[in-house]
Amino acid sequence: MAALSSNLDNTDKLVKENKALKHKVDTLEKEIMLLKKSIYDLSVKFSSSSHQRVIGHFVIDSGDVSQDNREINLENPTSGNNAHEKHREGRTFHPKSEFKGHGGAVYALRFSPCGKMLASGSFDKTVRIWDTISFQKEQACLKGHNLHVSDVCWSNDSTSILSGSYDQTCKLWEIETSRYIHSFENEGFVQCIMFNPADNNLFANGTSRKILSIIDIRKSDSALKFKNDGMINSLYICRDGQNIITGDSNGCLKTWDIRAGSELQSFLNESTKKPISYVAVSKRSLGSDEEPRYMAVNSYDNVIRIYDRGIEPPKTQLTLIHVLKGYKNRGWPIRSSYFFGKDYQYSAQRLTYDIYDNSQIDSADYAAYEKDKPLEASLLLATGSADPYAYLYNVGGPEETGELIQRLEGHTDFVYAVDFHPFDPILASCSADCSIKIWAPNAKGKKKG
Repeated sequence: MAALSSNLDNTDKLVKENKALKHKVDTLEKEIMLLKKSIYDLSVKFSSSSHQRVIGHFVIDSGDVSQDNREINLENPTSGNNAHEKHREGRTFHPKSEFKGHGGAVYALRFSPCGKMLASGSFDKTVRIWDTISFQKEQACLKGHNLHVSDVCWSNDSTSILSGSYDQTCKLWEIETSRYIHSFENEGFVQCIMFNPADNNLFANGTSRKILSIIDIRKSDSALKFKNDGMINSLYICRDGQNIITGDSNGCLKTWDIRAGSELQSFLNESTKKPISYVAVSKRSLGSDEEPRYMAVNSYDNVIRIYDRGIEPPKTQLTLIHVLKGYKNRGWPIRSSYFFGKDYQYSAQRLTYDIYDNSQIDSADYAAYEKDKPLEASLLLATGSADPYAYLYNVGGPEETGELIQRLEGHTDFVYAVDFHPFDPILASCSADCSIKIWAPNAKGKKKG
């Protein structure tokens, strides 16, 4: 009887384990089907001879914009591609360079903290490192992922990089030798990653299985995990290294306390409850260790909401100060980026030689440029879009209008992500057209190249 009872117990245990395993297999198959559908949609677009027509058919809903995708629906009638003349005269951005080399859509990109390199992640499963001193060459191609690279992140000292992928891993690479160091397994597709700014031994990632993980690269088998109730599409680690902000598929912004191991607060996009695709926090001024004040939230309702985080973020409540329209967010998450600087001011090393078009800049032009700069610092927000454009907004603070300064034209398909240089007014954009474009403003008085 004892033997029979033991066998029955073992059978019950095996049945339960089999059911649990079947549930995991079903969940994974659903995620794979969603990924295959997205890949199929993308391949259909690439097979078309006209990218513009495909975009109009697959991306833009009738009623949102006109058939040729030229009309921008904005509440502010003064905004648009021909925005204020004061911005047009020397302060709009122009294409300066282009990187080609990826064999698939370029989905993620990030300037290094030192500003000398740009990393990009692609659907071709590679991470590529580009030289941003001359903007003319590829420095390295990092191979090791088995599926799309979804995000990239630099260490604070620019010596290593993390890449996240739909192969459910994060990989750590050494830049100087282009050497693969370690792979970190995850539950679900990796959607976003970020090094802890206070400790480069720690990083966080969010996955399609609704898990936020904090991983110590020295002890990768003992990750701290938070269970969310929606896919985590974006995350930001505060400068103190203790709090993490996430944006998820349920339209929730959440703040997590790493030390307490708990959720601090939650903020729901109540008007639409549309998924959040990206959370961007304003760049801090050079030499400042304060937590940046402003935050932009890209959402699938085709709106970017700009929040004032108060004087002690993330403790203080968010205040909505701008609602930006014009860009489109469909199919895949679209990412945005801030630039903080005195009216697009170049850093000291850029003032006498324009390395972006290899031409000497006239000193009188820069003297006029310097004299004309306003006293207040400019805060710009750039975003990608589910049309072939990047958008540039003025979001300097509550007193600003949040106007659309410019629509950047040059790509021929989705612009998935943009990133501003850490201290110069240089913008990088990446697209489903497999290219990376570099944009920079001309100094006021300097004619367009």
